[in-house]
Amino acid sequence: MKKLNQEDLKRKKAIEDFLEERTSINSEKSLEELIEASSIIKQLNDFIDSKLELSSKEIESKIKRLISHFTITLIYEFNSEIALRRARKFTTEETSIPFCFDNLEDMLYVPESKKSIIPLGRFNKKEESIYYASIFFKEDENEEYFFETAISEINGLKFDYINILDSKPTKCLDIVYIGVFDQLARDKQLPKWIDEHYYETYQIFKEKCLKKDNRYLFESYLLSNAFFADIIQREGHERLYKVTSIISSLLMSDNNVDAIIYESVKVKNSPNIAIKPKVVDNYLVHSEVFSIKINEDLGYGLYYVKSIKKGEICNNKILTWYNN
Repeated sequence: MKKLNQEDLKRKKAIEDFLEERTSINSEKSLEELIEASSIIKQLNDFIDSKLELSSKEIESKIKRLISHFTITLIYEFNSEIALRRARKFTTEETSIPFCFDNLEDMLYVPESKKSIIPLGRFNKKEESIYYASIFFKEDENEEYFFETAISEINGLKFDYINILDSKPTKCLDIVYIGVFDQLARDKQLPKWIDEHYYETYQIFKEKCLKKDNRYLFESYLLSNAFFADIIQREGHERLYKVTSIISSLLMSDNNVDAIIYESVKVKNSPNIAIKPKVVDNYLVHSEVFSIKINEDLGYGLYYVKSIKKGEICNNKILTWYNN
């Protein structure tokens, strides 16, 4: 276990103080809140399943309640020794080199001037830009598995031409992981992208609840985290995205948050990231681009691909393509 520095100690003390205050309520009150959390989650699930109509304001109000009262949102610095891969389907023939984007901007998020074309997404509202990418770590850079995760996330199909951009952050990104307590509660082996402070906080909270014989409080947090972990893993559709995009919007409204990490829906145990555009502009350096063709989509994130060209980024702006 790493030696805690002053900032770590301050954060640990702040978390302990928060948990002490939160666990001060009695068991009877906690049971009422557990029932409340269950009711909110049922209404949101019924909306997602088209069994109930809710306005955007009603959805936001319910999610705010879950986030503020039934979850512990930790912001932590994410290792800068990661690399990011973003895939874009090639859908135009008006480029100087076939199947290769001319400009770096074509590989990035949709700019403000073109926001009207942005559809509702998992972590973005309609007409709202977010930079989606897959994460891979320094020791995994040559593993095709992580290359294919990026393709899976854009639903790559047989005969599609795909351009892939590799980037790295210049600082440790301040991130939030949604629904992490659900993984901890199920005794799963923690993946390397989960900060140890999540586990530490979970254990402190669990011990305090057990010490005060207040299982209902602990269960209300587990229930909310299970719900968040579940809905970000479901196959996407409009009503689901109306809920998940509001979760993202509320978390991203914190100026201290750079990005949200979540597990890939398409490839299990592979992390993805949704990053604020201004963070992309200020703290990402783009290094390489690839143009490939999907020759076969085998399913479950497995592809046979053909390499078309490879390119470099010049001055973080211009693409220079060449044959492999």
